Amino acid sequence: MSCSTSLPVDPAVAMIRLADAVRANRAELTAALLRVETASTARIELDWLLNGLTPSVRNAWLARRRGVGTVFAATPATLPLYSSLLFALAPALAGNRVVTRAARASSECVHLLFALASEAGLGVELVEQPWSEFAATAADNADGMIYCGSAEHATHLDRALPEHIRLICQGPCVCAAVVTPEADIAAAAAAVFTATLFNNAQDCMATERVYVAHSVRDEFIAALMTVAATVRIGDNDDPATQLGPPLITGLSERWLPDLARHGTVLREPEQKGPAGGLAILDAAADAAIVLEEKYCPILPLVTYRDDTDLAQMLALGDYALGLTIFGSRLPTFGTLDFCHVSVNSTLYEHEDAWSPFGGHRRTTLIRGPGVRRTGQVLIPHTMTDPR
Repeated sequence: MSCSTSLPVDPAVAMIRLADAVRANRAELTAALLRVETASTARIELDWLLNGLTPSVRNAWLARRRGVGTVFAATPATLPLYSSLLFALAPALAGNRVVTRAARASSECVHLLFALASEAGLGVELVEQPWSEFAATAADNADGMIYCGSAEHATHLDRALPEHIRLICQGPCVCAAVVTPEADIAAAAAAVFTATLFNNAQDCMATERVYVAHSVRDEFIAALMTVAATVRIGDNDDPATQLGPPLITGLSERWLPDLARHGTVLREPEQKGPAGGLAILDAAADAAIVLEEKYCPILPLVTYRDDTDLAQMLALGDYALGLTIFGSRLPTFGTLDFCHVSVNSTLYEHEDAWSPFGGHRRTTLIRGPGVRRTGQVLIPHTMTDPR
């Protein structure tokens, strides 16, 4: 299926048209989403999508920019509608023709949204190509490329694409949480639990590791065990489900068969199977299960003794995107390369489609005219020039 049309004259008009179409087709879009995520995630995702399609001062600059031409986008499987807005539709709103390869696991959802986007006047096209063919086509035809996926693929693209092609790569994130001695322990445990299991623990902003001050370690573990015992495992279409079947399967198989090898197991999953429950373990700061992306409901805890100890631990690893800190006193970090930081709240409470997004180390790569860097990036702005 291919959806394409001429580029919109007025981004605000296209946004309003598409938002109206999403509202009119919300039931159909929700039904498609329930095949890939829980009912609660689907509701949140559609709300984020509609918020992002609201003209405001946050996106008024679109009218003062012009697209670079043809942008190729490889979008992730998870949160397919909202991810499509961030990585494909936003550059189209900025005046680009966007050729998109959607991840197969949730492509039905993307097809529905792109049909609506085409009718709203956006220059979008969906293609179904093997990855190598899509990347080769981009090398020959793209003015810009957006990629979401592994750091290895990002490295390959950086080497393979001609230098004149603007490139944005978003890779693994491995977001962290810090529980300080001054934290409200019950509130921190509840927030960590929610942020870990968001979208069945398969989201770039989900908490994948927790650093706990030694003085509150036992109290935090007890509180986390209490809230973890309440997890509702079930089917995606059950509104009460907190943890459903994972969209991307097989990821837990690297860790769960021999979980004790990676640390001291504090909590086993409730049952066997891909949606078996939340596993929690004590682990060393430099353990692979702490520093690598898991994308499944496994949560390692690391104990730190003071701010210097914590800063050294947070400097480890290849990925740095989001950091959540719980407590009335912020730790002393010096220079910290996590780009998204929330205090006594989850990263999800601050979600905004029109805010820059990205991290340092190997999490994000931005390449363009005279630019090569890591860090946050507002994709549609980078894929445009001033009028």
